[in-house]
Amino acid sequence: MRIVFVDNLLFEDAEGIRRYVLQPHLGLISLIAVLEAAGHEGVLFDPKVEVARGRLRLDADLYRDAARAILALRPDVVGFTSLGCNFICTAKTAGHLKCAEPDLPILLGGPHASVLDRSILQAFPQFDVIVRNEAEDIILPVIDALPQRAFARLPGISFVSNGSVQSNPGEPLIADLDRLPIPAYHHYPVRELGLTSLRIDAGRGCPFQCTFCSTASFFGRRYRLKSSVRLRDELDLMHHNYGISDFALTHDLFTVNRRKVIEFCDAVAGRGYTWKCSARQDCVDDELLERMRAAGCRSIYYGIEAGSPRMQEISKKRLDLALFDPILDATQKRGMSATVSFITGYPEEERTDQNATLDLIGHSFGKDAAPLNVQLHLLTPEPGTALLSEHGANIAYDGHISDFNFPTLEDDDGAVIAANPSVFINHHYFPSVLPRDRHIFVTTSYQHLYGLGFPLLRYILRQFDGRFSGLIDAMERWRMRNGLPATCFEPMVAAYFADTFGVGHHVTGLVRYMLSAAALRRRAINGETVPGGRHDGYRLSRRTALLRRVPDCERILRALIVDEEGAIDKALLRRRYDFLIYLAQPGNDTIENLRLNEVTATFFERLAHGRPAGPEDAGKHRAECPAPPASFMRTLTGWGILESGSDGEAKRAGAA
Repeated sequence: MRIVFVDNLLFEDAEGIRRYVLQPHLGLISLIAVLEAAGHEGVLFDPKVEVARGRLRLDADLYRDAARAILALRPDVVGFTSLGCNFICTAKTAGHLKCAEPDLPILLGGPHASVLDRSILQAFPQFDVIVRNEAEDIILPVIDALPQRAFARLPGISFVSNGSVQSNPGEPLIADLDRLPIPAYHHYPVRELGLTSLRIDAGRGCPFQCTFCSTASFFGRRYRLKSSVRLRDELDLMHHNYGISDFALTHDLFTVNRRKVIEFCDAVAGRGYTWKCSARQDCVDDELLERMRAAGCRSIYYGIEAGSPRMQEISKKRLDLALFDPILDATQKRGMSATVSFITGYPEEERTDQNATLDLIGHSFGKDAAPLNVQLHLLTPEPGTALLSEHGANIAYDGHISDFNFPTLEDDDGAVIAANPSVFINHHYFPSVLPRDRHIFVTTSYQHLYGLGFPLLRYILRQFDGRFSGLIDAMERWRMRNGLPATCFEPMVAAYFADTFGVGHHVTGLVRYMLSAAALRRRAINGETVPGGRHDGYRLSRRTALLRRVPDCERILRALIVDEEGAIDKALLRRRYDFLIYLAQPGNDTIENLRLNEVTATFFERLAHGRPAGPEDAGKHRAECPAPPASFMRTLTGWGILESGSDGEAKRAGAA
């Protein structure tokens, strides 16, 4: 049989920018490997890849177009995986499939469906069978049972029989991960996408009891790691097949079993591989970090979750915050980058708790001995968690799309979500001690403030006694005085600094510069177009922004990077220039600066606003801003500052 597996369509946060991370779904390619070993044909359909290729668009036709693309693969069976953050996309796409092919069997698996199997089958009849928990051992019997729907004796599956949901007992887990076949990476366009790093399934399960996390509900509390030999062999195979030497070892808590981590380090040492992993700060120490670094570890993700000891206890994260500085410092001292992640929006969280989290985040801005990514997320209710068991009766829906959740596209998406709270728990929220508006403002403003960069944020926080919560509180008071919404946008951040420091102040100019740079990166990543005019077939690239009357931001920021405020020439802070800033290359986050004279700045400003100078201009406009020579325009096109050709050609030329 030909089974098409459909990956999730979702964003991920990387260095403060939401983007599609193109990597194969490890669970699905593991299932494909199992099916292929038994003589079936597996196909992987990743809608993220189709969006990147331009074959799918994030509009109201997405679900229907995805269904058509899946049917074009001629499946005998379709299997979806599920996450709560984008389950509306999964359910709608499956619905269009079932309408087009009523007899096509549609399977569903993954964390969300494993916990909410009954609610999903009752609300969405397009799904025929839900395979709960880890599916490698049950997928073949399910496929064999599909023709006669002989599901009664299969453990760990749910289905509808005679109008009622049947949920067979059993929660299949794979005790020995080494016995699984190598995942079918060959079903993913690794070479076509030019991937230089790959995810590797290192293990499953979590022994901890955090109230907000659903990992243990799906993978169980039994902590499992693949053996060092098996992991080494997978890395060797990926290096042999694709020439890849950099890997992300996927396991929420890779370092819980110290002995196994050391065995892995010994197995891969000297092979030239680099890798990253996730860990608790109380599950690493200086000696282990040194062994990991020597074996190629270059980055570690630490889930901190709260900067308040009270919330650490309430959430049962129970991390000793006294470890934060020494472990992060020890990681960075060895040249390893780190990500520290925080959550706000807990039902019991008070202002002092949230401020403690914000201030620990602000404290992190000073730790730039090695690259550091500091995340702040809005708490999302997760099925199968202790937090939902305690507060689930009070969840509410207001339509806010957090950084975890997929946007609504079809007109009735919001209504479907609101009508099925038990299924779309992740789109809801827990009423809490603090107002909902406060949580929304804190998390959305953080996404934009993060784009200012640590040196500038440190400089700004000097005005607030070094406390990040002081800046957030001041911004919120300003927002409320001006009657602005809780959802914070870049123009709101820029307006706050202009009002607070003054339009001509160097801090305001630096903020404008850094916000523009962050917008360029997002625009290039997301393929967004920019409004504006044309001149002789040319227009400003989406990788370009015009800044008028700002200080020499590049020189000032260089001084702030080494925290030498006193070394900044005060005259430099007063001078103002016109700049064109642009991304040097597609896919490169490096910002280049081009200082403009008044004539050139005027030309670009008119081009940006749809009023380019040209032969049709008359009188003084043409005298003030004559059309640049064609050779100059071609040079700027080569630098990526301008786009040329038709709208479609220009869009392709400027795409990152």
